[in-house]
Amino acid sequence: MIRICIAFVLCGMLVTSCKDKKEAAVEEETVVEEVMETPQEVAEEPAADQTYYVPQSVNDDLAEKLKTYITTSYVAKADLDLLTENDRQFQFYQIDLNNDGQKEVIINFMTPYFCGSGGCSMVLLSSDLKPITKFTVTRTPLYAENAMKNGWKVILTRSQGELKELVYNGSTYPSNPSMVKKAPYDAPSGEAEIMFDENFSNAKTYKF
Repeated sequence: MIRICIAFVLCGMLVTSCKDKKEAAVEEETVVEEVMETPQEVAEEPAADQTYYVPQSVNDDLAEKLKTYITTSYVAKADLDLLTENDRQFQFYQIDLNNDGQKEVIINFMTPYFCGSGGCSMVLLSSDLKPITKFTVTRTPLYAENAMKNGWKVILTRSQGELKELVYNGSTYPSNPSMVKKAPYDAPSGEAEIMFDENFSNAKTYKF
């Protein structure tokens, strides 16, 4: 009788142990399934292209004023109607050329309508946006030397494979670099301020 009782007890313990193991296995399987079903975190999208532009070329308020100048004073109404959307682009650069504490503005037109084989059209405006020089066939980059002649900085550009020195004559700069004689040196100085160069002075492009 005692043996029978012991046998019943052992069977009960065995059944309980198997039940516990089965429940543990089910719980473990559930955890695994939950882990498998948990969606992976979405990787953050890379930041948008943050192109660097030199600060002298970034001023949205000024750009709006330049758009008005271009469309009302620089480009004739008849020509405006001929411009494609791609043609309606410009860059600018602010620089104090005569050390009076006021920054002049150089507008660079770099689209096909304004450019030819010799270069592109550019405009130098005073700080109050009055035209000083309207350049033709001018190539970028431009270099503004610290050297002053007639109270204004010397501007350098390349034309026909030669470095040209644009010197202020008291009222304006030479408008056509191809008509200016070669500079007495072959390269700008290391102190020259570089303008409109994609590598060293990248300017922001605006539309008008």
